[in-house]
Amino acid sequence: MIALALLSAAMVTLAGCFTTSADYQRDAENFILDDESLGEALATEFTSANCEDPQSQEPGTTFICTAKDATDRDWEFEIEITSSNGYEVNVSRRPPG
Repeated sequence: MIALALLSAAMVTLAGCFTTSADYQRDAENFILDDESLGEALATEFTSANCEDPQSQEPGTTFICTAKDATDRDWEFEIEITSSNGYEVNVSRRPPG
């Protein structure tokens, strides 16, 4: 997985090797949990992440990931498949406060 650009605190573009919908799902979960630049941009650390299995691998397909941060607050991310080997991660719901 290669982070191509941190576009804002809310959106990151990624590229990897994906052959099934489940590859996007697993990679997005791992990205949310492991990518230091995402945690730094959002000023938090994530302790769990769970993503839906995308309906297809076609560009434009979106799926939702939920995550918990170190203070047990809920976050929601919308993932958009942008190509056969890339996707964008967008924060769609931040915890209050």
